[in-house]
Amino acid sequence: MGIWDDPLDDEEILNSEPENPYLADPKKGMELIAKLLPNHQKNSADNVARRLDDMLDNEILTTLKDFGGNTIALNRRLMKLSDKIMEYKKIRLLSGKSIVGIVGRFSAGKSGFINSLLNTSDARIVLPEDQNPTTSIPTYIVGGDNEKIQAYSGGRTTDLDLDAMQAMTHRFYEEYGIGFSRFVGNLVIYTPFFPSQQKNRIVFLDTPGYNKPDIDARENMTDEHIAEQQVKAADFLILLVTVDDGIVDKDIDFISRVATKNPLLVVVNKADRKPESDCRAIVENGRRILTDKGINFFGITAYSSHNGKEYLGQNLVEKFLAYASQQSAQNHDVKAELNSLTKFIDDDFDKEIHAAEKRRKDLGNDIYQATDIRAINSLSHIYGRVCQKYGRLRGNRKKFNNIVGKISANFSELMHGE
Repeated sequence: MGIWDDPLDDEEILNSEPENPYLADPKKGMELIAKLLPNHQKNSADNVARRLDDMLDNEILTTLKDFGGNTIALNRRLMKLSDKIMEYKKIRLLSGKSIVGIVGRFSAGKSGFINSLLNTSDARIVLPEDQNPTTSIPTYIVGGDNEKIQAYSGGRTTDLDLDAMQAMTHRFYEEYGIGFSRFVGNLVIYTPFFPSQQKNRIVFLDTPGYNKPDIDARENMTDEHIAEQQVKAADFLILLVTVDDGIVDKDIDFISRVATKNPLLVVVNKADRKPESDCRAIVENGRRILTDKGINFFGITAYSSHNGKEYLGQNLVEKFLAYASQQSAQNHDVKAELNSLTKFIDDDFDKEIHAAEKRRKDLGNDIYQATDIRAINSLSHIYGRVCQKYGRLRGNRKKFNNIVGKISANFSELMHGE
């Protein structure tokens, strides 16, 4: 049952839905759990990915201590790249494509929104739209020749049938008291019903809601963290809010933490529930909020996932996806991104070393020309500090080059392993 269907009582559900074997048979349910439980013995590719993660997040940073204001920006770029590499099994899957992350509060209609963008009338697999807080699993939707479902858990890829996906994302927790979202990292759905103009250019990422009602604060924070970590690797974001609530502080807080370099699209969903004049007022108010908060946004529009229709004559959803498609060629070539970033840092070393060397020579000339003993003492003290910095920069550059060599070797091992 989707979010737009009329609610049914339990008896009607039993009579109207085919019996799911994983829910009806506890033995099959336990087999599904065993199939997806992570293997705590890490394979070699996992270990290589973790070594790369440590080198990018920690070791390189130790060599940048004498850099100026660029350090924070470089740190962010290194962390984002390490997040992508940790998703190494998806690197080939995502190669050459833009990831469009769909984010929003729970029940904003994210899955229904994605379904409305797909040609799902003939599709066997569509995203479940009635997930509860315990069963939400981040899901990639990828264009493919055939319909297929895979689960990523504990460094392993497991093929699933449709019944398994529906069980684990719908009523498994209610039936057995076990939710998969804590040990299944992602689901990937391949579908031939992806919009043809974007099939080879973008990937949708359906994320858990970052506010989960009716659960304790600790669980709420964990789910928000999962959503935040998942969208870090996204290139573009679409924020879904409902026409009933509009944009709230929780949306702004979340978006401020995960914002990409690309502008955000905001979609006011379920617009068919209100008159167009109300929708227009909500959109205008949202535009003011985004502008006041300094959010870089592509636009804000009203939309109905139920009708697959955009309101107010803007056509922003199609324009945004076309924009994301145009950028796809430069995204997710992780090797090229790694090379680009290390070259950028190496060039910064050149600039910092050259500046320190020039400063050292200038101070040497000032000391040679000085006649006042106090000025000579002061300049000599500064000269000593500059010489120390110059020496550290040269030493750190040597360490940096060694780390880059190890990163390159480990990355090659990662991509040619398994």
